[in-house]
Amino acid sequence: MRLIAPTLLAIALAACTALPDLATLPHATVVGTHVNVDGDRYDTFRVLDIDGMPALPDVDQPVKLIGKDATSLVKAGQSVRLDVEGFAFYKATSHRVMWNAMRARGTIEFVPAAGATYALHGVVAPELSSIWLEDEATHQPVGRKISTPNRAASGAVGLPPPTRPEINGA
Repeated sequence: MRLIAPTLLAIALAACTALPDLATLPHATVVGTHVNVDGDRYDTFRVLDIDGMPALPDVDQPVKLIGKDATSLVKAGQSVRLDVEGFAFYKATSHRVMWNAMRARGTIEFVPAAGATYALHGVVAPELSSIWLEDEATHQPVGRKISTPNRAASGAVGLPPPTRPEINGA
């Protein structure tokens, strides 16, 4: 029994030293953003996952993350996959009950440059919500822009008309 504890401790310490600290490697920074639209509504743009790993902290009340801009480090020089979202959040409970859910969600892939900072930006609107990543130094978009039609977009321009399935091959 006495040999098990030191052996497990040695394995745990070896595992900790095997993973390099990202801050010591060439890296870039990705930040979320938010906009206080009118005192009641916050439009929030954030990274959910980085290469399949959660980017947001685990909290007992996720609503406390609204209006907080999370910062993440990503390894520079290799492709990174960000799962991102942009959405409107209303502070007033009565407004949230009746709100029209407006959001954009998707994946942005890009190769970050060492030392660069990238920020999520977007537009949240009843017809169409969009989110994109910008290089903060140049304000140029990086990766693809994600756009999602919302409920008010029943006849949105640029969207294909809905298709009807054929009945009995007719």
